[in-house]
Amino acid sequence: MKLFIPLVFTLFFVSCFSPPERKSNKAVFLSDISWTEAQKILTPDAVIVIPLGAAAKEHGPPLPLAADFIQAEGLAEMIAKERKVIIAPTVSYGYYPAFVKYPGSTTTYWTTSRDMVLQIVRTLAGFGPRRFYIINIGVSTTPVLASAAAVLKDEGIVLYYSDYDRANYESTENGIRTSIYGGHADEMESSNILFFRGDMVDMSKAANDSSVKGKSGPMTPVPLHGGTYNPTGINGYAKLASKQKGVLYAKAFAKELLKDIDSVAGCSLPVAKNRKEEYKVYEGIYTASNGRKLTIGEEGNQLSFIWNGIDQRNFFPLYNDGDDFFSAVPFNILFVRDSRGTVIKARCNYRGEVFWVEKDYVTPIAR
Repeated sequence: MKLFIPLVFTLFFVSCFSPPERKSNKAVFLSDISWTEAQKILTPDAVIVIPLGAAAKEHGPPLPLAADFIQAEGLAEMIAKERKVIIAPTVSYGYYPAFVKYPGSTTTYWTTSRDMVLQIVRTLAGFGPRRFYIINIGVSTTPVLASAAAVLKDEGIVLYYSDYDRANYESTENGIRTSIYGGHADEMESSNILFFRGDMVDMSKAANDSSVKGKSGPMTPVPLHGGTYNPTGINGYAKLASKQKGVLYAKAFAKELLKDIDSVAGCSLPVAKNRKEEYKVYEGIYTASNGRKLTIGEEGNQLSFIWNGIDQRNFFPLYNDGDDFFSAVPFNILFVRDSRGTVIKARCNYRGEVFWVEKDYVTPIAR
């Protein structure tokens, strides 16, 4: 939990059924309803909660690989009983580079994780919502979320998330933790899983391991140059875990999540950055070596495109995800400038086909 989030695949690990107790919830789980029901509630004032927790990441011998996922879903269920929010499916893959040497552990690349969050939020925001909150079960995921939040702010969207290093979340362990050291699959995290899914914990395999204390680098179960040797994958005192500690900690953590969610619901929305003038440099018609045409235009503070005579402006806007780099659902475009700063060509990836286009002349796309 407390160790270390361009897009290849967006992957989810989603519960396949709705527990009966959800019927009394204040929240709505997006996976439980139809698109016609979703249409009614995906409004500009809605708050979308996205649980984020790895479904395949080592947590020592006592705990399942899905420990983060279990916590994300468990906390989402607790939130659902308290607030009228919309809970999106749990994202079960992310940026977890510290555990790649432990069999079964998975990670995405940094940019993949950021882009995955951006694309989930942008898709849902397209139906109206502008307020998003992520139940973040991880530490390496935090800077990824910060980067995504900064991009979305320029688009007029609020994205906030839990952060174990924030003082309010650090204080949730006060009076519960008995060890002075921990960080991953330790006393507190093991206690959480004993509470949420005790049937998946084997405390006979619990260990107290502080072998990585004060060290850096990815952990490894066998000595490897450049890594931090940790034979158990535990960072802390797992033997001290108990279900009762998990109950207290989960309740304290959920209380802070609710405060964050309330702040997202009540805050002022950021003003979207006006990019009309900035985007003029990209507008125009570009030609590929085989004669096919790419037309780039600006409307609604976004770039749009027509490729090879196919007009997809109503479906796939181009989002600015980096310096001169834009992405849409089927299209990635990197614009190239000359020494004077004038855009002269672009490298394109359209549904896996990579090609270059040369800019012909400037003209906006007329509706």
